[in-house]
Amino acid sequence: MSPVETAQYIAEFTAELSYLSRQTKLDLLAYLLDMARLEAARVVQAGKRGK
Repeated sequence: MSPVETAQYIAEFTAELSYLSRQTKLDLLAYLLDMARLEAARVVQAGKRGK
């Protein structure tokens, strides 16, 4: 699995985890997961531009 593929997987998975966190009022955890998702999405975008 390439770094970009890994980042894509992480972006998708953290979005789901963030949603679950928000549903159960774990707001700080949801926020941190959103930050991880944004960073992973940034890596994916950078990888697409690099191709």
